[in-house]
Amino acid sequence: MSSTDYAALADTIKVEDITYNKINQTILNKLKDNDESFDELFIVDSLLGEGEDEDDYVPDDGEDLGWLGYFIGQNTKLQLIAFQDITIDNESFYSGLCLNKSIQKVDFRDLNLSDEKMFYMMDTFFKNKQNLIKIRIEACELNEAGARQLSLAIGSCNKSLKQIDIRNNEMEGGQLVDIITAMSMHPQLNHLDLSDNGISMGRNECMALATLQRYTIQLQTLNLTGNNIDDEGLDFLVNALNNGNKLQQLYLSWNRSITIDGWKMLSTILEMPESNLKRLFVSYNNNFGDEGALVFANALTSNSTLESLYLTECGVTAEGWTPFSKLLCNTSSVNNTYLSNHTLENISGRPPFGHNHLLGLNKSYQNKQKVTIIKILRNHSHFDMQAFFEWEFKVLPIMIEWFTKAAASTTPYSYEEKIERMKLSSVCDFIKEFPMLYIEPITRKEIADCTSLEEELQGDELEKIQQRKARALRRL
Repeated sequence: MSSTDYAALADTIKVEDITYNKINQTILNKLKDNDESFDELFIVDSLLGEGEDEDDYVPDDGEDLGWLGYFIGQNTKLQLIAFQDITIDNESFYSGLCLNKSIQKVDFRDLNLSDEKMFYMMDTFFKNKQNLIKIRIEACELNEAGARQLSLAIGSCNKSLKQIDIRNNEMEGGQLVDIITAMSMHPQLNHLDLSDNGISMGRNECMALATLQRYTIQLQTLNLTGNNIDDEGLDFLVNALNNGNKLQQLYLSWNRSITIDGWKMLSTILEMPESNLKRLFVSYNNNFGDEGALVFANALTSNSTLESLYLTECGVTAEGWTPFSKLLCNTSSVNNTYLSNHTLENISGRPPFGHNHLLGLNKSYQNKQKVTIIKILRNHSHFDMQAFFEWEFKVLPIMIEWFTKAAASTTPYSYEEKIERMKLSSVCDFIKEFPMLYIEPITRKEIADCTSLEEELQGDELEKIQQRKARALRRL
């Protein structure tokens, strides 16, 4: 460890005496001056190219790492620090880094983390961080020792983590279990990415994830792309997700060991009334096909949250897309059109044009009542009022109010004439079904009006009113 007293020399040292690299000098000055515009620092290997990015610090061979660590420790504006293709073995650097209180995000990219020393030297950093919200490990090599040290680092953070990305790494089976278990220390975790780690995420990993769901109740995004999950593993996840959660995005693309039985299990999430899922990714799974499309279409019948469904390269044929047409707009009756899915806005995988048109309609309006009205008016010219006859004329004002709202909300589509015709035909249906309920109140009112006028009129006018009254009495 260096014996340099950085604090004593900080006021007089010139960055030109620390490093010859102009970019490094600029970065050190910004850290030293607490520059508010400098909140992200990338420490990179010289092989990546020097001076290509004003945020990239390329360490020299001298004392610059010690000074870099010191200025980081004193800085209060830095929010992200990233290590890219470089493993630092400098105690003075870590001593300074561990004093920093502003960093909220830390990234490790393209590193060999099999040697646990880097995480070990950052132990105090992780333990002292009160506001660390994100850890990202990407394209790194992790052996058992490195994975164990990473799990200790995650577990030692002060329950502040909200996002963890461990993706596209070289790992061995079983290493993720301890890492996932350590995440249970962070109840505020809302984003977890474990995609493409080159392993088969089997029973133990999925059990750990299922257990994690009990503690990370704020989890909104779960990315499990490319982990070769099978039906057994998916069963554990589905059971956990069905027990109430806030998950909004679920990525399961490129998990080709999942069969149709697994997709049927997953579809139960979409049927849950308390489901919050908005985006579901199941692309590039050969075992999905038309049967999977039918299963999902049926599950989405009563779903009012899912907005995007990704089925690219899932083997869905033209026949397989047919159930989605009925899902988006069931034209068999006005009531079934009303009960169609008005939430789904996007389906990837080349659905027919008609589907895209209906999806676009769903997407056009946040007010789903407008979507419902437009679908009804496009596909129906008459309301079958028979279903409402049991309420007699009580439902008539409600029906007329619906037509009034329909006219107000569909102005750009010029449905006024059609709405007026439908309203008149609906009223006519009621009158035909209940003639006396309509005629008697109107007739009695006419008689009362005539009686009132008899006292005021004389001669021919009085005779006409008396004849009108007589005709009304005969109708009763």
